[in-house]
Amino acid sequence: MSPRTIVVFGSGPGIGNHVASSFAAHGFTHVILLARNTERLSTDAAFVKSASPNVNVTTLRLDLADLSSIPSVLSKIEDLAPELEVVFFNAAVVKFTGTALDAPVSELETDFKVTNLALYAISQWAIPRLQALAKAKPTTKPSLLVTNSHLPWDPIPQLLSLSLVKAAQRNMVTSFSRAYSETGVHFGLIAVQGVVSPEAKVVNPANIAEKMWEFFEEGTALEVLIKEP
Repeated sequence: MSPRTIVVFGSGPGIGNHVASSFAAHGFTHVILLARNTERLSTDAAFVKSASPNVNVTTLRLDLADLSSIPSVLSKIEDLAPELEVVFFNAAVVKFTGTALDAPVSELETDFKVTNLALYAISQWAIPRLQALAKAKPTTKPSLLVTNSHLPWDPIPQLLSLSLVKAAQRNMVTSFSRAYSETGVHFGLIAVQGVVSPEAKVVNPANIAEKMWEFFEEGTALEVLIKEP
């Protein structure tokens, strides 16, 4: 069986590690987890291995706010996995403010770096590789999948920064889809509406991960909305 690799940018206890675990359980043989916190990465790797003992799990530290550090990490990924089938971008900063004018400009700048500029830099690197896989192995499902939310069309004033960057992010992924979907790459947005927690009825990490797997398998839709009742 050919190796299947998923790269998770923004791993963590919640959507990130559950999606990685779900893809491993469904047959992906190599999971690459990236996050800023190395201790969290170790915990996430153990979580994925506990669900799928035979999967190869690699962890790499990456601070997405440090744009200059991204190319060297992408080079490491190339060495680890010459073929990528899924790139999953799950990074975001959630910070409430008192009013829509309370967020400092520096906060908006950092959030835009993490949520949009980092995604753009990664996409410039990833999309040609996903296209090459689609051409070389038509039975694969090359995909760029991005966690988004309802905020692009229903912004929350106390989450002004997150609302802004998620709107821009949705625009970016939609643009990629319109430009490159005919090259065999699936571009998808996983819009999560509600507070993600293990106790949530719908937006719990395990259910989100399973819905995302179904979305990936379907392979054509731009967006899936996962909403708490």
